[in-house]
Amino acid sequence: MVSKSNVSRAKGSKVGGQASTEPCACCGIAADPHGRPFSIVFEQPDVISQIEPELLDTWGSDPFIAVKNVGFFVRVILPVQLSDGYSVAFGTWLEVDSDDFREAWKVWNAPEYTGLTMEGYVANEIAPWNQFPHALVRAVVRDAEQVPFLESSDDPLFTRILGDTLPHAEVLPYYAAMLKTDKPLAN
Repeated sequence: MVSKSNVSRAKGSKVGGQASTEPCACCGIAADPHGRPFSIVFEQPDVISQIEPELLDTWGSDPFIAVKNVGFFVRVILPVQLSDGYSVAFGTWLEVDSDDFREAWKVWNAPEYTGLTMEGYVANEIAPWNQFPHALVRAVVRDAEQVPFLESSDDPLFTRILGDTLPHAEVLPYYAAMLKTDKPLAN
């Protein structure tokens, strides 16, 4: 169950209100009628909440965070295709090496950003998978106006998450409190 204050709906997203489609009987969540993915955002890498505040030494903020003696983190999107017209975009963090961090920082607002690629490790536990294996995941820029997307990995779990359509009833119930909508208005 997701109970961390580290997780939220993306700003500007619809929360609550009247659904324009019938909510799913198994999870109570209505798919977006325009096919847009739900946005679920992890505010920071999980390691930050595991360090005593008086020992925590960080630099930066979203989309770049460096934690002294721990690592370098860049904001990325984990896109997940789900069954029955659902999809979710997890705004998560990728722990990268210092060279990738510096390169991302250097090109972030430059034309070269569109060619940015990075490899690293997902830095958030994301339900239903929880803590991911220590497996490299590749991130690429798909759109110059968005943070990089996780695209591929040699790890079988990431290959499945990034390439398959997963049953929405296995993923969305963990986020039901954030995503639920009321039943549609009767016509």
